Amino acid sequence: MLLLITLTGVCVAATFLESGFSSRVARAYVYGSPWFNLWLVLLCLNLICSAATRWPWQRHHTGFVITHAGIIILLGGALIGRARGFEGSLDLSRGAPPATQVLLDRPRLTVESPATGQLFSTPFDPEVRTPRPDRPRLLPLPGSDVQLVIDGYTARSTEQTILSPDSSSSNPGITLEFTGPFGSEPIRIALILNSPSDSRANLGPQADVEFLPKLPTASRPTTTPTYRETQMVLARDPSQPILHNTTGNPSGFRFFLGSRKSEDPLEVEILRPDGSGEIYRLTDLLNRTLDDFSGAKILVARYWPNMVLQGGQPTSDGDQPINPAILVMLEGSLPDTTPARLTLSPGPTPDSLLFLGTSPSSPPTRGTIHLGQDFSPGWKGWSVRWTAAEKNARLETLTTPLSSPTPDPTATRPALHAHLRSRDGTTGPARWIASGTSAVLTTPDATSRIGFGLELQNLPFSIRLDSFEVPRDPGTDEPANFLATVTFNDDQKKVEVPAQLEMNQPATYPPGLLPQITGLSYKFSQAGWDPQNLNRTTLQVLHDPGWLLKWSGSLLMVAGIFSMFYLRRETTPRT
Repeated sequence: MLLLITLTGVCVAATFLESGFSSRVARAYVYGSPWFNLWLVLLCLNLICSAATRWPWQRHHTGFVITHAGIIILLGGALIGRARGFEGSLDLSRGAPPATQVLLDRPRLTVESPATGQLFSTPFDPEVRTPRPDRPRLLPLPGSDVQLVIDGYTARSTEQTILSPDSSSSNPGITLEFTGPFGSEPIRIALILNSPSDSRANLGPQADVEFLPKLPTASRPTTTPTYRETQMVLARDPSQPILHNTTGNPSGFRFFLGSRKSEDPLEVEILRPDGSGEIYRLTDLLNRTLDDFSGAKILVARYWPNMVLQGGQPTSDGDQPINPAILVMLEGSLPDTTPARLTLSPGPTPDSLLFLGTSPSSPPTRGTIHLGQDFSPGWKGWSVRWTAAEKNARLETLTTPLSSPTPDPTATRPALHAHLRSRDGTTGPARWIASGTSAVLTTPDATSRIGFGLELQNLPFSIRLDSFEVPRDPGTDEPANFLATVTFNDDQKKVEVPAQLEMNQPATYPPGLLPQITGLSYKFSQAGWDPQNLNRTTLQVLHDPGWLLKWSGSLLMVAGIFSMFYLRRETTPRT
């Protein structure tokens, strides 16, 4: 009774702890703590002893023994699942190497020994006991007298690339500030001349910025690409039209054929590449050319009420709209999607730059600017200021915390504030270390690289993304399903197993009923996707070796409690 009462009170307190702070805090202080596991072991021993005291068991003990056995098996499965199971996420990209590691929600700290250079890793969750300047967390570095001092934590941080002087570099660098129509906060970009990776940057997919030794010749495309396309659209399967393009440039148009009610006339919905569209009656479009405001000419040339194939050619088997289909012919010009470009090069004087700005919607602009001046790159609504220059420069990425809400989607990673301290109290410069990154911290006597991030779990096999599709609801951009085709590759067994994931239909490996029942399989479910990149998807991975014991113990508990009501001790008649 003491064990059960204490366990109940602790679980109640852990529930308030989880709602008031986070699941990590409750897991660290209660569910994952050694004393909680010891309490569960003591409960198992108590149940075993309680059942043993009834020996030899009688018929009326059956429910009692089964219930106690179910609780013991359930607790054993929970301990096994906690010790050897995991739940994490996995990012897959089409064309990328197969993935073999899962990202777990368990923060870790990796430190480098100043003496040997060997790496050491330890669990470190800053949300459990948040470090502060008045209450820092101290960790000794292996093989030295130096301590790692962590005195700050932020749940939101952002990274900024700045220009730093570097005497070992022979390349000059510049810093530019872009002010555009999307906000008053300027966008800062730092560039290094003659650097393959740092001489170019972009402002999203619409604009590129380059720092080159010499300006290129300004050129603009003389013609815009055109398209000629036919689409056979089936009312029963509008997401899979039979498409033929004579120019190689897809139009991006989509068509849907159907009716709102069974007795209503057929309608054709036209969906443009930008997401806009209209609905027309089929009789208003059939054999009539529609001049769309986007510049496309659309013609519904054929209509089959009940399309069938005869001799490889489509024909209609009757006039009833059983399997309606249409043939759409369209032609037009694609919009010019060439990104705007700003190219800079060293000018004739030390504090000058030459620039060339090009845009699909305006003629090229060029000129000469000096340090501190503003100029227009030729993009509508944009201006640029040259703010800094270094003769010998390198780029450095700094992490800064954010205390106020910001629309920046990249400002979501947590970060630690840390520095090194020697035995005599000498400290080195402090740095913010964002999750998933590392930084070199120094003191006059030691240097160590410190990394902060989530734990990686190795898989005994690899998984590759072959394709990823997102079918949409007819007439909308709302996802109707997520279809991911993957391949599992097990080098030890020399097998490759293809599989497909759908919404609410996960894939498992190893395949088969027995691995799933025993809990030895790995379950992969759809967890996230990027609307701008359909060659990438995120999967949730679940592995629970204690699954069978948990379910078996639960069923035994139900059976035992049920038996208690029907296998009771027979009453002794009174004399």
